[in-house]
Amino acid sequence: MAGGTVLIVEDEQSAREALAEILEYEGFDVATAAHGAEAWQYLQDSAPPCLIVLDLIMPVMDGRQFRTLQLRDPWLAKIPVVVLSALGPSSVADLHPTAVVRKPVNVDALLEVIEANC
Repeated sequence: MAGGTVLIVEDEQSAREALAEILEYEGFDVATAAHGAEAWQYLQDSAPPCLIVLDLIMPVMDGRQFRTLQLRDPWLAKIPVVVLSALGPSSVADLHPTAVVRKPVNVDALLEVIEANC
């Protein structure tokens, strides 16, 4: 049985909702944000999630900006992050993600990483 809250940060509403539905079906509590600024506010107002699923290209505050802020906070930096990217892992190595799942998302690969970290 899964546990913990997963924060999905994805600007594409249909992708965000589909991921949330899948994770809820797998037993996770899910919080969502449409961009990095919403995600940052969530982290300020709520108990930390067990993992963050982070898209990179978003309006308002993109994934790189969000991750930079997160890494500056010693408490929040500990939260594992799975980056969703069409690019390979080497293109986001500077963000120190727990994992990179390439878009289009392989749900099984994503679930494997989430289950290992939550």
